[in-house]
Amino acid sequence: MTVRQGSTPSRPVATPARPVASSATAPPQAAAADVCAMLDPAEAERLVPRAEINSSSNDNRGGTLVSYVRWTCEWVNRNISYKDVTRRREITVNVSRFDALGTTTAEEAARVQYNGELSQYKYGATHSDKEHYYSKPREFREIGNGAVARYQWTREGKEYWYSFGEGAGRVGDVYFQVKFEASQKKKEADFLSAESTQSITEENALREVKGLLAQVAKSVTAWRAGQPLPYHARPKPSPSPSPSPTRIPLPKACVSLKSLAAGLVPATEGAAARSKEGNSIVTQCQWWNDALPLGGGKVRWRNLRIAVHTFWDAESARYYLVDERSKTKFTESSRIGGIRWGKVEKLSGFGQDAFGQAIRQRTDTAQSNRYEIYALDGKTVVWVLFGGSDRPEKTPINAAGSELMDPKEAAAGAKSVAKALLDAL
Repeated sequence: MTVRQGSTPSRPVATPARPVASSATAPPQAAAADVCAMLDPAEAERLVPRAEINSSSNDNRGGTLVSYVRWTCEWVNRNISYKDVTRRREITVNVSRFDALGTTTAEEAARVQYNGELSQYKYGATHSDKEHYYSKPREFREIGNGAVARYQWTREGKEYWYSFGEGAGRVGDVYFQVKFEASQKKKEADFLSAESTQSITEENALREVKGLLAQVAKSVTAWRAGQPLPYHARPKPSPSPSPSPTRIPLPKACVSLKSLAAGLVPATEGAAARSKEGNSIVTQCQWWNDALPLGGGKVRWRNLRIAVHTFWDAESARYYLVDERSKTKFTESSRIGGIRWGKVEKLSGFGQDAFGQAIRQRTDTAQSNRYEIYALDGKTVVWVLFGGSDRPEKTPINAAGSELMDPKEAAAGAKSVAKALLDAL
């Protein structure tokens, strides 16, 4: 603007240029990092099969000491069934991009963060004890502007035991961290005990962490340069529908149960179906009658079901039995909603290995007492369920106040069917 006073023109006064101070509360926005796309998807799937993947971010650009944005991605699967063990796998990746603050440049801030982590690793290597172990850090100067990895485990008695590998690295103004944890535990081990836990070894942990650091460094380099990331997530396969069971005539084994089934569930011929489940062929038979007259305005419901799982080999059959028993042990002597599980009972005289469990149910679905049995015989696992209840006529099987079947009757019926079925097979 030019200000005129009278007829004398006034010339604009030049203002000396001054550097514009960057605001600590509103710095320029950095391009968001897609950390979940920074790992090779094939490698991520190898380390954490069928992982649940979650991302988050933390904006700390309002800080007075350090200014950065951190993006995090986690790959988690804590329930991987493998033979007679349950495996637990987790990957965590943090990527932090720093801003200049005061006289400290963004790259200097990232370098300070990395050097601090490296110093902490070196310090920890000399301060292990009986409950905590920290390995000597292993540096990788060929990864980014430098990277480091270490291994550690924690043991607290027999209840708490885990180990993992972790690492950190830097590319320019970006500091990143990775962590990989892996362990396995016997499916039938006590839930609150770590006695059967096997955790990742130092050699394996450091090898996998080095690979993760290299992948993240490669992706961060491309991201900082505004280039496409080197890894592209594979398209998720469309979920294939579970094959529906195919109705079949009663197979020979179920026909052999005809007289026994008629005594347990009168006035029904039964029905059968066959399907494929995992690496087994499943043949199912069921006898159901929910309108057996009792007189006095009451009816009886009885339900008898069997399933014969036929596997390619005896080992797979045994692992299937172990898996099912571990599930029942997890719920035994507990109650959720209207379902109450009894203790798992080891049964002798039923194939090579067998167990049974009583289950009481009062829910919106049904009201009954039932007894279930799993038994192993070579390449075959059989499952038997027998249960029921009594209720007023013209009411559904979930009618409130139903008189549940005597648990002893349910157990005796299931055991007689399981014994006869194994003999028939």
